[in-house]
Amino acid sequence: MRDAVVTDDDLSAAIVALLGWGTSSHPRSRAQETPGGVSPLEDRAQAAVTECLVIAPYWTRDDLPTAGRRARAQMVARHPELSSGALDALAWAYTYNWR
Repeated sequence: MRDAVVTDDDLSAAIVALLGWGTSSHPRSRAQETPGGVSPLEDRAQAAVTECLVIAPYWTRDDLPTAGRRARAQMVARHPELSSGALDALAWAYTYNWR
């Protein structure tokens, strides 16, 4: 049996869902464990979240909103396939976690 093809839209939607963007008052941080374990798509989404959150802010130069915009811009450069919604969700999680 062949693995399902994961599209860029699928990954973007998984990032939005993982973080709870638009549905939660604060970002969630982990894929929900299911009896079958985390899916490869959820694993990729979590990897993108982790990649974003480890981007170091420049506190001597930037305030929190600016640091969030810089992190978003870096993720755009690294992952141009992600949707605007996914990038907004990542920036939201970034500023929440670095506050």
